[in-house]
Amino acid sequence: MPLSYRCMPLSLLIVFAALGINPAVAVGEEIWQVDQFWSGPRKPMLDLSYGVSSVRHRLFEGELDKVGEMEVKLGYFKAHPKVDNVADLSDKYLFFNYSSSNLLGRSPDPAKVTAEISRFGLGWRGGFAYDLISSYLYPYTQTALLWTKMNTGRPNGLSANDIAILDRYESSFRFGTSAESGIAIGLAEIFSVRAGYEVTVIYPRHVFWPWVGSYGLALVGMGAISHFAEDIVELSPTLGPIIYTLLRGGLTCGYYLLVRDNQYWPFGSETPMTTDGFRFGLTLTF
Repeated sequence: MPLSYRCMPLSLLIVFAALGINPAVAVGEEIWQVDQFWSGPRKPMLDLSYGVSSVRHRLFEGELDKVGEMEVKLGYFKAHPKVDNVADLSDKYLFFNYSSSNLLGRSPDPAKVTAEISRFGLGWRGGFAYDLISSYLYPYTQTALLWTKMNTGRPNGLSANDIAILDRYESSFRFGTSAESGIAIGLAEIFSVRAGYEVTVIYPRHVFWPWVGSYGLALVGMGAISHFAEDIVELSPTLGPIIYTLLRGGLTCGYYLLVRDNQYWPFGSETPMTTDGFRFGLTLTF
């Protein structure tokens, strides 16, 4: 097993310790932190989603077919009032995802590279919701750490460059990150439907310190944006929840555009595999 994979659990513990938190998915100030999140009322949560994503690699010369995605999240939901008619919502979860070119509702294109992708990970979703008494409107952002394994179906005539790129993602799980922004409509914190757009970055190999530097810069930026946006929520409950999600989503989009060419931006590194697409989901809270 490569050294980078043997060091992965230790690497994650080191970065969490360096940030001064418990093992967590850290995004700004929202983390999977046992001593904070698990205090107070919380409810079990089951989330099911389906979407269609494009698979991309900036150096790939051929064509990569899209994949249909099915995902299950298992976790806990927590809500508490923020200001008048606005509630602070958050989910912490584990997830399991299966994606395939055979889940598109059509036959795969024989001229394109098809994919079968399995992934799992842990993540956080949150934002500020408009409390409409018997229902709520919930602009949200979410982020996750994940491990991905890919198998491909390859047409004849692929270049040596394309074969080499695909070979690096097959046969073992690869570390990566994902982020999503969207909106959910819920009924009494029991049932909600949502739509969002997700981006995922899959590293061909994990180099710890450059990743810490790159992801750490993103966390600092997200923390600053989140603090600023929370002040807006408190002063303007009407516009605050939307502005909060737009600012966080905008920063995430900018970071994604930078790392799709250079996975550990601003440090020189490789070009990663990425996926992006729309998701539609259903969440049950018990």
